[in-house]
Amino acid sequence: MSSNKKNEIVLMNTALCLLVIFIHIASAPVSALSKNSIQFFSIMVPWRLSAFVVQGFLFLSALKLFLKDMSGFSYKTFILKRLKVIFLPYACWVMVYYLFFCGIGYFGFSFADYIKYLINGSLVSPFYFIVTIMQFYLLMPLWIWLIKKVQPHILTVSSFAVMILFKLYIPMLFNRSGIDFQYFDRIFATYLFYWIAGCCAGSHYHTFRLYIEKYYFSELLMFICAAVFDIWLSYRVFVYGTNIAYLEYIHVLYCVSAISFMYTLSIRLSKTFLIKSRLISGIDSASYYIFLMHCLVINIINIIMKKLGITDIGTAFILRFIIVYSVSITACILYVKAKKRILNYGGKTL
Repeated sequence: MSSNKKNEIVLMNTALCLLVIFIHIASAPVSALSKNSIQFFSIMVPWRLSAFVVQGFLFLSALKLFLKDMSGFSYKTFILKRLKVIFLPYACWVMVYYLFFCGIGYFGFSFADYIKYLINGSLVSPFYFIVTIMQFYLLMPLWIWLIKKVQPHILTVSSFAVMILFKLYIPMLFNRSGIDFQYFDRIFATYLFYWIAGCCAGSHYHTFRLYIEKYYFSELLMFICAAVFDIWLSYRVFVYGTNIAYLEYIHVLYCVSAISFMYTLSIRLSKTFLIKSRLISGIDSASYYIFLMHCLVINIINIIMKKLGITDIGTAFILRFIIVYSVSITACILYVKAKKRILNYGGKTL
């Protein structure tokens, strides 16, 4: 395990990576199964409970950034590195997916369409996360200034209020005005609290860690209550079509409690044998590439199962689960290892 990485961050990042794969594997049976069946409930529950991963990734990304000393921050260096490490692989994978969809006749090739998908992140469902986090990166000087000038409790409360306003009320105003804007889910303000909370946690990490460890059982209780309430309300919406206006508030509460509880749990587990696992270390190192690749594997296996006549929802889910996890994780870990060896070899020969 890399000595410059905190073990709890490695564990939480790995868990979030595995959960984001599960969300997309489970989306097909959640959509296809009878809403009154026990099978639907058994898949819907973990699927819904996993729906905090984007918020968790944003929190963790900000935390990792602000663990570092920002006194010598260079905006140019920072942005160039993010373009190289984050945006360039994303742009390449958007092209891979685009060519794949062209190849199966989903649409014809158009470079203008590729640029559109690159900017709005709508070609593949998880890609809106990249569009969102790049906005946070571009505004990095603002976050540094806020962390220096504003007390953490004021900053987090204010960011939460702004997020709720933007997440719930701004779209409502647009709809009432007849303005059709479909991309609020990838505007940075929609996730502002999670990012700011990560910034505050990273810049005051010792205090943050002591605090969340101290209140572990309170966090556990809050997590359980929020999870049960969120599942119960979501089930009523999905199965009975009940209109629950405050469901989104409950889900926000669940996301906050899930991130808090998972981070504390990661701290506790980081003291066990799990942190010595080479698989966990490998998934952590390859997590971004796994994030980019796994939906392609899902699409390919879906096509293969359709050609083979595999239509049973349960069988398809099991095959999808086994193949997508094994292929995505193995391929990306091997790629990262090969990349490191090539770079190390190149460094030795210079």
